[in-house]
Amino acid sequence: MTDRRACRFAEDAVRALCWGTGADNHETIARAVVAELGAVLGQSVRSKTLCLLAAYLHDHPVAELDRTVTRFLDSTLRTNRYKTYTCRVAALADTAKLRTAGVAAVVLGGLSVEHSLYASTGARQFSDIDLLIAPGDAERTYAVLRSQGYQPSRDSGTWTRPTGDPIVPLIVVDLATTLPRSGTEDDVPDLLARRTSVKVPPHDHPLPVLAPSDAVNHTLARLATQPGWALAADAIRQLRTTSPPAPHHADVLAGWSVLRSHWPLLPAHPARCAIDEEPHR
Repeated sequence: MTDRRACRFAEDAVRALCWGTGADNHETIARAVVAELGAVLGQSVRSKTLCLLAAYLHDHPVAELDRTVTRFLDSTLRTNRYKTYTCRVAALADTAKLRTAGVAAVVLGGLSVEHSLYASTGARQFSDIDLLIAPGDAERTYAVLRSQGYQPSRDSGTWTRPTGDPIVPLIVVDLATTLPRSGTEDDVPDLLARRTSVKVPPHDHPLPVLAPSDAVNHTLARLATQPGWALAADAIRQLRTTSPPAPHHADVLAGWSVLRSHWPLLPAHPARCAIDEEPHR
């Protein structure tokens, strides 16, 4: 098989993984991992969907795969599940301290969706904890993070805390006071006021996150500036339950265009994806 065909097999498999449902997708993924395993693994590593592939193959085994490969993927998934748990524990503690200090905050990024969209299986990869706060709460947030053992970067946008854990040696918190959806500060308090929370067993405290409509807008806006398969997978899963509210900001429309570049038969304008089968090219 030529390199070009191998790459096409791998990209089709990742696209099917990100869509996430449908018998045709299973056939696409199974055929690709059997025929071009190396290309599929390479593409999934580059696109940060290796754990999504591992979770899928754990739930939908392909008999032709060598056991060495399945053991590697299972180990990868377990490791990411542990990393996710460790970051979640830190985020719950940090947001609880912020709440006590009177600071409203929400968790963004992979940690905010790993339970609601991926059932805490370890399928969603991410490397840090993203927190959104109001611009006026920055100093109080810095004080709380210092009390939690974090140290700031030069611009105070990134905070790190060593853990002594060989698997997760460092907890990284990235602070944001704006979102790409607007580029301004004045709507962040409104977003924070509309925040909701998710309860993730076995933890007692809920994790504060954006309201569903705000979350899907945020994902699409991020997709416009950081096009990638992991965000596309988030967006598709969010859109199965939530429609982006109109009027649509330009960044949201741009993110939708990125989705349609992968799935051209999606509607022309942002809408809930109520279909189960992938819209093929």
